[in-house]
Amino acid sequence: MKKLLIFGESTSLARLNHEIERSALYDIVGIVVAKATTATRYGIPLYTLETLPAFDKQEVSAFIVGDEQHLNQQRLAAYMDVKRMGYAITSFCSSSASIANGLKLRENVFIDRDARVLAPANIGANTWIMQGAQIDADAKIGSSCWIGAQCVISAGATIGKNCTLGQGVVIGPGVVLPAWSTIHYPTTLTESPPNAVFLDARFRAPVYFFQK
Repeated sequence: MKKLLIFGESTSLARLNHEIERSALYDIVGIVVAKATTATRYGIPLYTLETLPAFDKQEVSAFIVGDEQHLNQQRLAAYMDVKRMGYAITSFCSSSASIANGLKLRENVFIDRDARVLAPANIGANTWIMQGAQIDADAKIGSSCWIGAQCVISAGATIGKNCTLGQGVVIGPGVVLPAWSTIHYPTTLTESPPNAVFLDARFRAPVYFFQK
């Protein structure tokens, strides 16, 4: 069984831990958090960066958690920090997800339960696809994206890097969503917007950062 070290904590941690246990592919050797108020969580040892043991990086892989409450630049920063530490970063797919044969999962990709990904979709590193989402054939999703539950990315659509899509968002066939777009409410896009889209005030500042 492979050894896995999880970095971060979020509302998705319990779900991720459940899926990892079901898969029986990994033995989670620790969870690295900003501040450890208890010794364990779900029976797994908790560490901070200061108390993290010197794990053998040839034997232990890493995975970085996040959720829709994090800005994508925060998730990207955490991902890059772990890469700099020298750990190999794995990806994870729920055993109940339907994934096309031959689909290559890049680093830190998580595909949640009941999601469906058709060939030949392309999914960037550090992207999470949540429960019940559907990624159709020839769709492209950039790096560090969050695709919420029950989203549909239609055939030939392109999602730029660092986009956040809330639950139930539908991106129509061939639509191109610019990088750094955020759509937090159920919305259907049938045409490509000319600029980054903001439908959630939490993600608007600083606007210039999103429009780069």
